[in-house]
Amino acid sequence: ADTKWENVQEFIAWLKRRAEADEKSLIEMVQTVALINMLEGKDQEPDAVSLSTLHAAKGLEFPHVFIIGAEEDILPFRDSDEKQIEEERRLMYVGITRAERSLQISYCNRRKRGKNWMACEPSRFLEEMPEDELVYAGSHADAVPTVTKDEGMDKLARLKAMLNKPVTE
Repeated sequence: ADTKWENVQEFIAWLKRRAEADEKSLIEMVQTVALINMLEGKDQEPDAVSLSTLHAAKGLEFPHVFIIGAEEDILPFRDSDEKQIEEERRLMYVGITRAERSLQISYCNRRKRGKNWMACEPSRFLEEMPEDELVYAGSHADAVPTVTKDEGMDKLARLKAMLNKPVTE
């Protein structure tokens, strides 16, 4: 455990030195490291799933892109001022334009925060997109569908079957 902690401290010290030399913030340095890591792994596993922040996705393209949590208070973040909202709008555009073949954007009608369920509103950025470009799956209703355990198990079985099928293009 001590060796791991020393490695973490050494990595943070290196990030600070690089950030000062490159005149970048710590967040920008972390994004740079994440981007380098993604680019290094891109050739090794072309069929792998890549998780990325919107910042780190700049300049990259992916066959399929999923943007999750496109809700007010998340995207844009609830404490954002107008300047930050413009930056988040630009980042949403970055995420959207990373998709080569398909784009899925999701949001919740409600989300559990702590012990309480909170109603969620779709991100204002979705309202700014051309309506004729959007295809909604499911219902826009606030009602939460009831799924039985058997229905859930059946859906999982179908998903597993889909994942085991060879991909054809």
